[in-house]
Amino acid sequence: MKRSSEKGVGLLELMFSIAIMTVVILSCYFVLVSAHHMSEESRSRLLALNAARSTLEAIKTTPLVNVPTMNTLPFVPADLPGGAIAITTNPMNPAGVPVATVTVVVSWIGPQNMPRTLQMTTMRSQY
Repeated sequence: MKRSSEKGVGLLELMFSIAIMTVVILSCYFVLVSAHHMSEESRSRLLALNAARSTLEAIKTTPLVNVPTMNTLPFVPADLPGGAIAITTNPMNPAGVPVATVTVVVSWIGPQNMPRTLQMTTMRSQY
């Protein structure tokens, strides 16, 4: 014959086990969400890096005076959210200058709508 005090122990153990399982499940959920955001960020960064490299390759074959006005739209990946590419030269007007610094900046919207940028700089001669 069971005592009445032993009935409550089973219920109390069940409540503790449910609480522990809830903590474990929530922890796993947050780990998976963080991993997804990191994967999304890495993918976007890789797309931006490839876009910057493609732009720099096109700059190699473009006359130096035409680099500031280059159309960068073809180099923006379609699946890079909010992607844009900007090219700046130093000096701003490289006409008559033998060497200029060219900077390519790729910007996009990362996870959680955070703005992200990637910048690459190179030297370009007029020859």
